[in-house]
Amino acid sequence: MPPAGFSGLSLAIEELGLIYKVDVVLLQEVGDPAFRSRIERDRKLFWEPRTRAAHASEPAGVELKDFQQEALNRLGEYVEELSAQRERAARVEALKAAEPDVEVPDFPLRAWDALGAAGKLPPLSASRPYSSRFDGAQRAIPNICLKIPTGGGKTLLAAAAISRLHSRYYRRHFGMVLWIVPNEAIYRQTKKALADRDHPYRQLLNVAGAGRVKLLEKDTPLSRTDVESHLCVLLLMLQSAARQSKETLRFFKDRGDVHGFFPREDDLDAHWTVLRDTPNLDAYAPFGPAEAAARTKGSVVKDSLGNAMRVLRPMVIIDEQQRAYTETALKTIDGFNPSFVLELSATPRVAKRQGEHGANILVDVRGTDLERAEMIKLPINVDVRPWPDWQSCLSASFGKLEDLEREARILESDTARYVRPILLVQVERTGADQTDAGFIHAEHARNFLLQLGLQERQIAIKSSEKNELSQPENIELLSPICEIRAIITKQALQEGWDCPFAYVLCALAAGRNPAALTQLVGRILRQPHVTKTARPKLDECYVYCHDAQTGLVVKSIKDSLEAEGMGDLATTIRLGPDVGPTPISRTVARRPAFQGLRIFLPRVTWVDGESRRELSYDSDVLANIDWNAIEPGSLASGWAPTRERAQEQRLRIGLGILDGEAAFPRSESAGPMALDRVFLTRAIGDLVPNAWRAYGLADGVVARLLAAGHSEERIAASADLLVEQLRSDLESQRDKLAEAEFFDHVKNGRIEFRLRADRLDYEIPREFEVGLPERPRALTRRDGRTVEKSLFEPFFDTMVDNRFEGEFACYLDAQKALGWWHRNVAKTGYGLQGWRRNKVYPDFVFAKTELEGRSTFVVMETKGLFLKNEDTDYKRRLLQLLTEAHAAASLRRAGDLELISTSGERVVCDLVFDDNWENQLNSRYFDA
Repeated sequence: MPPAGFSGLSLAIEELGLIYKVDVVLLQEVGDPAFRSRIERDRKLFWEPRTRAAHASEPAGVELKDFQQEALNRLGEYVEELSAQRERAARVEALKAAEPDVEVPDFPLRAWDALGAAGKLPPLSASRPYSSRFDGAQRAIPNICLKIPTGGGKTLLAAAAISRLHSRYYRRHFGMVLWIVPNEAIYRQTKKALADRDHPYRQLLNVAGAGRVKLLEKDTPLSRTDVESHLCVLLLMLQSAARQSKETLRFFKDRGDVHGFFPREDDLDAHWTVLRDTPNLDAYAPFGPAEAAARTKGSVVKDSLGNAMRVLRPMVIIDEQQRAYTETALKTIDGFNPSFVLELSATPRVAKRQGEHGANILVDVRGTDLERAEMIKLPINVDVRPWPDWQSCLSASFGKLEDLEREARILESDTARYVRPILLVQVERTGADQTDAGFIHAEHARNFLLQLGLQERQIAIKSSEKNELSQPENIELLSPICEIRAIITKQALQEGWDCPFAYVLCALAAGRNPAALTQLVGRILRQPHVTKTARPKLDECYVYCHDAQTGLVVKSIKDSLEAEGMGDLATTIRLGPDVGPTPISRTVARRPAFQGLRIFLPRVTWVDGESRRELSYDSDVLANIDWNAIEPGSLASGWAPTRERAQEQRLRIGLGILDGEAAFPRSESAGPMALDRVFLTRAIGDLVPNAWRAYGLADGVVARLLAAGHSEERIAASADLLVEQLRSDLESQRDKLAEAEFFDHVKNGRIEFRLRADRLDYEIPREFEVGLPERPRALTRRDGRTVEKSLFEPFFDTMVDNRFEGEFACYLDAQKALGWWHRNVAKTGYGLQGWRRNKVYPDFVFAKTELEGRSTFVVMETKGLFLKNEDTDYKRRLLQLLTEAHAAASLRRAGDLELISTSGERVVCDLVFDDNWENQLNSRYFDA
């Protein structure tokens, strides 16, 4: 028989028979040497070979980084102090029955203060007030936070913490753990890992539960026997926990499959006892409102999962703590009556003053800890150049991807370690109806990557509308069977997306959407297999930015590092702006006076005999260009290979940027390189549809450069710059040829721009959907009146894109000679096809009433003066070209296009800038 007082020995039934497990802490208290010797022998024979002993912190195969082990050590110190303070509080609580005036101390607060006095709290917490939390029975809740940067193994530490707490605080191998995650992506990942018996996270739980672990979801049946014989882990999304109504969610309903936690329905005295012990239980009241049930004898406690949590007093794990600090979420989580709350976050929310809710940060892991542990790729190599077009930027990014692929194959041949570098491409648009809007679309990027040599199966688009990463063959991105090499997104790779094979970020929308750039930088930081490769290129990551300023890019990267928990937050916590409410879709209809009015506008059309169709850029313009008119000698005529250009910015950014250090220029070794003419051909293939002609042009340019004395190695080293110059020159010459082709077709009648009163004319709809904030504001004129001549009502200030457009609309609304005005919706509204691929979408259409009763329809494009550029000149030339071909001889001003419809209305197209625009409009349209 064991000595008196020994309680650390227990039996666990495994598949292979009886296995002894021993709590080492209690085993040390045994005085009988012979008995201790027998226990040690049995432990080594039966338990250690299978699970490394139930008392062990980590099972076989789980190797913790130094900072992770230090975090668990700090947690152990806290638990030791917390246990001592809990025992003191329990003794005080025992006296309370005899002396009701005795105040039970807040033992978690005392444990926290004791650690602070011993200098064991991080600087971030030492100067902050402790945030006390209390459950539904007003019992103090120990609550601490581990501040771990993204990629630092928060889930691993959570699983290890469960093992430590059950061994040293709860001193049992069963019970309930409520694991709360912020979103579906993290939910799926966590569930998959915890359900896999071979995964390190599950192995850690097996240690905590002595091999008896049960993974639950909110719809899983639950009985008291489960909790008393297993370590039960209930995985829950924050939205399910933070309820808005007691009766709306299944989690809080009496659902019939939660057993053994409450007395029989007819034992009212027992129910009353349970309600007095746990006053925040949901109950059926015998009379009166349900809120008074806990104070009414005769009430019956609901057999709900939520009530079961309240009596079990679970240990609560909160992943992404900063998401759970709404009043509703805090109230609900504390209402589960947790016995311990462990929060994990890269950027936790802290209390700034006494009485505020915030995280009590016990462990503060920095980005430098991850760097020393070889868990992240640093430095970040950034290329910011004046790319002539986005294709050049994407081409250079793809070139880097292929370079990394070669390094990865060498690595695999030397070490058998598999790495497949992946390119992330950030685009401006992903919607199905936005491919022809003048923005860089996901489909445009996909087509160009196909041009560069990737296969369809190697490219995936990840957006809110399309998720090709969810296809079965793409789910396991780290698998050697998966072929994905490029992922195109706008900003859909949110928290929970983890692919350490992502190496290169091509930010095609860096200038227009820096917030998305900030979010995406973190997706390329994680190091595959959390260890360096010994191949320098594979231990760093790369960012290529199109149409962005260097300062903006560096700031976005700095913000990204801080958002991933790698910033210096010792003195200041900078919380990002709250995510605004989702826009509400609302139908906007015509004003009653215009409901019956049909308004048509002409489209640019292609005429072939008696048939007519809308003009196609590819088949009607691009296909008719004489590419033989372009000679290789006219391309890249002033170009010479060089390693750098003065206006280029190539930077290496490390964690020092967080401490104010400047980014430093990137230098690269320039080994011998072979010039790939096929790559040059693919890079210009979208500009020159004939592949043979494209190859001839590329080869001719290279031949001229070689004849000029430049070596092939030097040309190859600057191939991305050569692609830039080729594309710029080809695009310029292509547009000149296309303009001439377009003019010829207008002149000979193949291209028309006139109202025909048929299906090809564009008809302004009678209603459309618009996304609006919850409380939109009506657009108001200078005289204080809301606009009253807009074609659609109501019209809100968010329905214009900028201040100038708002002022323009208000100006039109105040004109007496105006019948109505309409803000044209880009991408889905009225567009004019010219000799360039993207249509011109005018901003406004308005009807000016003439003296004779007829109307002049004016199609107006507005531009800020600072936007006056080559694209704006193209729009002017397009209008002018159409005007010269069709305008009546009586037109007074060049640049207007006047057409006579079958009903006598005129259509005028125009463009104005925001300098002196009111005088321009007055003189052209509204002079008395």
